[in-house]
This record gives sequence, structure tokens and C-alpha cells, in this order.
Amino acid sequence: MNCREMVQIPELENVLCLKAGAGGLENEIRWIYFADCLQCVQREYKMENYIHGGELVIFTNRKVTDDPVRLLNLIEQMRVRRISALGINEGQISEQLINYCDKKDLPLFELPEEYPLIDLSQNICKRLVLEENSRNSAEQLFSSILDAEHLSRESVMAQAGYLNVNLEGSFCVAEFAFNNKENSKKIKESKTGFESKKQTAEELFAKAQKIRKIISSEFRSYAEEELLILPQTGAILVLVPMKEGKEDRLKETAQRIIERVQKEYQETLFSGIGESKAYLTEIRESRNEASAAVRVVAAASYGMSVSNVGKVLFFRELGVYTLLSHIENQKILDDYIETHLGKLMQADKLHKGNLCETLEHYLNCNCNAKKTAEEMFVHRNTLNYRLKKISETLECDFEELNDCLELKLAFEILKIKE
Repeated sequence: MNCREMVQIPELENVLCLKAGAGGLENEIRWIYFADCLQCVQREYKMENYIHGGELVIFTNRKVTDDPVRLLNLIEQMRVRRISALGINEGQISEQLINYCDKKDLPLFELPEEYPLIDLSQNICKRLVLEENSRNSAEQLFSSILDAEHLSRESVMAQAGYLNVNLEGSFCVAEFAFNNKENSKKIKESKTGFESKKQTAEELFAKAQKIRKIISSEFRSYAEEELLILPQTGAILVLVPMKEGKEDRLKETAQRIIERVQKEYQETLFSGIGESKAYLTEIRESRNEASAAVRVVAAASYGMSVSNVGKVLFFRELGVYTLLSHIENQKILDDYIETHLGKLMQADKLHKGNLCETLEHYLNCNCNAKKTAEEMFVHRNTLNYRLKKISETLECDFEELNDCLELKLAFEILKIKE
């Protein structure tokens, strides 16, 4: 529930009067916090023990609100911790506070002094709990659809009807995945090892819950009906209704989501979109296709040579990766890499060399030695020496098209596995 939706709660229709901060009405309300205790203005007050982000913070105690300097300082500390809105009794709101909230896009609501705070708390918390229950039910429904082996269409359709979710027609799965390489780097740089990894996973899941709001908001322009959204650790799945001629709009919507998340949370997302499926029992296949597309987008983003790939990719655009993604036996792929690149990778490891990097550049430049040397900033003689060493190590001939294709494919497999 955001601030705009909160003021539309029937029981609060004439209770919450917006005085400032209209630019922040889309802020999500996670809970309500009453900040009237005197400890709020004491030095030993530790903000992190009370404010966790997303709160509607209520001030009604004049001992707190009558000191505008101290009040603004307190609110600024809370705003840094991402509170969503303020509620203050009528007659206790200064012009200075109104100007501050307008400047910071922090919604400021005036409360009738005679309105019971217990009723305010009850009405808001009741709405939040109902939304949480509905969200959990929708996520369970999506999970049931993905569990194709035990899918009961009758049960799923009945649950969808209860949640006002339309499951008639064709659907695809869109996956929005976090940049795992960035998060892995954060974990490695931490001093606490396993505990840090656990905390990072929890932070990712919490962030996924927030990002789902952006996804839901942006998809309203694509589909009028409510969509099923399933946050996971490291990714968010969306069950998207597919209609003919809407592929471009779907890709544009996914791109807007990625841009908003980058701007608002400084988090990089990759998106893969599976093929449209007419039967619910095939949705899991679309989910797997979306994941395969995400792996290719990620490989391209990590600086690997996957050409013409943005941050949103349909499964049908994968080209040769489409074939590779259908190989379920990973040992086949591992053996292929070992057979064609194993000796070279071992040589690099033993001698701290860069023969693999050189070979990949050479293949990406269509075996053009001059272009490869220029891109790698090495002398032509140095490149020729390395190519001779590579050819001897792998017992391959760069004049043979089959040899080059096999080596190129080995590198492509290596990218999607990384």
C-alpha cells in the first residue's frame, strides 16, 4: 500500500489531510510507528533500532513537535533511513516543516486531534495485513503453476478466481535477475564470510519485495489486469499475458523497470523473457527459457563477447544459445569445454598466461590477426607467437573452419556457464 492508497481507505477518508510532500505519494507504507516517546529526542536514541524503512511516522507529543529545530533534525535522520510519510496533529505543523517536506517529497499528513490513534493504527494495520495475505496467496498460486508435475488446473483456476487473476489465454514468464557478480563481489569483500553471505541473501530478498512494486506499477501500462509476481532470492518472476503484436511493448516495459530500479535503488537488473505458452502446464518451460535468456544477458554485461545484446532479451533471440540451453546434462557441456579448451586453460593456470584471452579475441575478430593485435594493444609479432603456441597446445589449425567453429562454441558454452 502506498500513501495515495492509504488516504483512500474508507475509514480514513476525512482523517488524513495532506499538507505537503505530494511528490512522494507513491511511497510504500510498510508499517506505522508512533514516535512520541521522549527517548526519540534523547541522545541515546538509536534510529536503527526503531526505523527500518517504509514507516508512516506519527508525532503528536508537543514536547517533541514544539522544538522545530530538533524535530527537523530527527525527521531528517528518519528520512535517510527511508521513512515513507509523516503524520502530525493539527496545530503542530510549522511552515518550516511544510517547506522541508515539499522539498524532500516526503508526504506530511495533518491528523485531527480528537481522532483516536488506536483507530488510525487499527485501520492501517488491517489493510497492510490483508494486502500481505493477498500477496502471499498470489505467490503461492504462481508457485503452483510452476510446479507443473503436480498442477491441478481446477484448483489453480479456483484460486485465481478468488484473487481476481485472469489465467485465460497465453502467457510467458519474464525474469528480472539481480547482478550476481556485483553481489558476489560484496560478499568477497566482507570480513565475515558465511554470515555475510546470509545477510546479503536476506537483503536481496527484501529488495526484491520493494522492486516488485515498481514492476507492478510499470506493467499497468501493458496489461490492465493484476499480474502474478513471485520474488525470489536473486530474481523476480512475472507471469505476463501475451497478446499478438505486444512484444515490443513488453520489451519497453521491461527496459523501463530496469532503468527505474537502477535510478531508485542503484541495483542492476537483467531481464529474460520466455516463449508464450497456451497451457498452464507449459509455464515452467517458459520460466526456464527466461532464465536461459538472463544468463546470456548477464554474460554480455560482464564484458564477454556476446554481440547485440541489451539488458532485455527474448528467448527466441538467443540464436545458438537456444540449442545450448536445452542440453540438460551439464556434463556434456563441461566435457566439451575440457576437450577443446582444457589444455589451454591449464597452460594459462600453470604459467599465469593469457592464451585463452588471446584465442577468444582472435576468434571474435574472425581470425583477423591485424585487428586482434590492435584491439589487444600488442605487437603483431607477439600475437603471432601466441597464436603459434595456441595452435601447438590445442593441435588445431586456424585455416580449418571446423576447428575455429569448435573453439568458438567452446567459448560460448563457457560464457553461459559462468
